[in-house]
Amino acid sequence: EAECCSGVCGCESEYGADYCYNYCCSCYFAAADVANTSYSDKSQSKEEEEMEIVEIKEEEEDPIEALEEYSAMLNDLGNFADIVQINTLSMVAEDYKSSTSSSFKIYKVIRTHLLKKNSSPAHKLPLVYVVDSILKNAKGQFVTLMEADAKNWLPVVYGMLNSDGRAKLKRVWNTWREFGIFGLKSWEEMGLCFRRDEEQKVEELQSKSGAGGGSVGGFRKRPDGSLDLPIQLRKEMQT
Repeated sequence: EAECCSGVCGCESEYGADYCYNYCCSCYFAAADVANTSYSDKSQSKEEEEMEIVEIKEEEEDPIEALEEYSAMLNDLGNFADIVQINTLSMVAEDYKSSTSSSFKIYKVIRTHLLKKNSSPAHKLPLVYVVDSILKNAKGQFVTLMEADAKNWLPVVYGMLNSDGRAKLKRVWNTWREFGIFGLKSWEEMGLCFRRDEEQKVEELQSKSGAGGGSVGGFRKRPDGSLDLPIQLRKEMQT
């Protein structure tokens, strides 16, 4: 029985480094059964070895074959935020975080699901949680892609949600600032929908009470751009 190779792609197994193929941790040599296969059976030309390595790398760098499966996994999320499914989707995305083209393909699939008009509004929040997990865990090229584009889809998703969903979406948006994921300017642009909606509600309440018509003056803004409103007024806005 052959001994496990000890090095990492510089292994010193009895068959040499060329037969390691990164299977060190599993004690495989050239993906063959060492106990039942003779050394001559495992012999392979250098050209064949290089071709196999190139094919493996191409599969790792291009997720196009996995996109349909990833899309199906997003569909399976349903209307409830299952942490196991969200973590799985985030881990899959992490495999492609270093490649701009691959990250874009994964992100495009998620974006398509976020903007689907024929899907349940309740399905949107779990998708947002996937985005949130990718931003906080996978990171990489996904941060750049979403920083440039979230301002376009976030208001659309916001418009599909009810008041409770909007509050949860806003909480996620606020954590992006807390974690320092995006620059301040980009983050504020993404959250314009929250501030506009808040100001509109204040205007309506002030108009009903005769306290200044459409003016929103008199309320200072918080660092996130939201209005610093009295507790009672916030309660009225939520009813």
